[in-house]
Amino acid sequence: MLAITDPDAVLPLERKRLRLGWVNQELPAVEAARAAVASNGATLTALTDLRAQQARVSQAIPRCNAAAREVRSFEDRWRWRLRKWWDSDEHKALIVLREQRCATARQTMRQRDHLLTVARSRIEARRQANAAFERAAVATSTIERVGRDLGADAAKAQIEWRGSLPQKLRLWSQRLGLPSLLRQAAIALAIVIAVPFLIRIFCYFVLAPAAMRRPAIRLRILRDVSVPIPLAARSTTSVSVRLASGEELLVRQDYLQTTSHAGRKETQWFLDWRHLFTSLASGLAFLTRIRGDGEVTTVSAVRDPLAEVTILTLPEGASCVVQPRALAAVAQPIHRRLRVTTQWRLGSLNAWLTMQLRYVIFHGPARLVIKGGRGVRVEHAEQGRIFGQDQLVGFSADLAYSVTRTETFWPYFFGREQLLKDRVEAGSGVLIIEEAPLSVRRGEVRRGIEGLVDASMKAFGI
Repeated sequence: MLAITDPDAVLPLERKRLRLGWVNQELPAVEAARAAVASNGATLTALTDLRAQQARVSQAIPRCNAAAREVRSFEDRWRWRLRKWWDSDEHKALIVLREQRCATARQTMRQRDHLLTVARSRIEARRQANAAFERAAVATSTIERVGRDLGADAAKAQIEWRGSLPQKLRLWSQRLGLPSLLRQAAIALAIVIAVPFLIRIFCYFVLAPAAMRRPAIRLRILRDVSVPIPLAARSTTSVSVRLASGEELLVRQDYLQTTSHAGRKETQWFLDWRHLFTSLASGLAFLTRIRGDGEVTTVSAVRDPLAEVTILTLPEGASCVVQPRALAAVAQPIHRRLRVTTQWRLGSLNAWLTMQLRYVIFHGPARLVIKGGRGVRVEHAEQGRIFGQDQLVGFSADLAYSVTRTETFWPYFFGREQLLKDRVEAGSGVLIIEEAPLSVRRGEVRRGIEGLVDASMKAFGI
């Protein structure tokens, strides 16, 4: 409050007091520094003297030991044993030399011990002097920090009572730590924005090439030589199916547009009794069975205005993978029903990447009426074809099916294209593609329970 009411009088006084305290602490620090320097010099001198005395000790002890060995050698001789009752001049000289040298060694060892004690005391004094200097330096730096804090607190107090609104807001944000929080939030936001793009780069340049190197899916066919499947005509809104002798037509209720009056009509509960779940899940249940030689039935989407149909002929021995949901009708011999088999590929990485673990294979002879959004296209595989996963309706069973990376990087990087597309390798078979899948026509992919059901049906090849 004094700083706010009269800052010109209070703050200079407090700063002078801090300056005086700093000087009072600085003088002991200087004295401690001088003492530390002197102690360092004395320590160095004591250590030098100690090393020199240790060298003298190293020289005196061997001399003493050599003189003692000469005395023992002289006394061990036989003449000494005979005349040991009187002393000779040679023996006396050896005794005097031994005493002098050993006395000198003992004297140098006592001086060494004394210098060692002095050196230890000098080292302890140096340690205490350095510690005193550090304490004085810490006290001086503390006073300097207190002086800075005093000025900062006074400035904050003036802003709180006399500052403008922007200054008060800035002070309030600093007190709450908003700048640090904003920096952390900006870093977190940058990471959140960058992580999806980094993941896309990793997936495009690392994961997708690794997936492309995995073996393709090859289905087992009964014949060694595959029977070619002829191309179907261009899809239209409706097709006419004329039954040959001994044929019958199974058609969905919502694709039965017109039929002859004379034909025999019954209800077929399931397309294939051996695959009840597939028939129920794909809508191939409660079919209308039409029989009669030469009877003509028009197959067309009654409820879907964008659906088109085409007829795919499977000769004897031909086989084709077709998603059952794309079947609108089946023309088959009466006494030789359409044979449907399934194959699982749980151990194939390509199957997991395409989310199709089970493949439903239709074997000829039969005629399949295939439906699709805005049309169905049947084309030769030739040098291999790449297409979107939602567009696949079927392919010849003798083709190799796998995944590949999308053609261009930047559309995938910005989320315009999916990472992986389906691919069939070069061969003589055919590929069946839907022009505009239902999800594309709706403009969105179903999520939640509906999306889970869709994914499950795709995994089962339905």
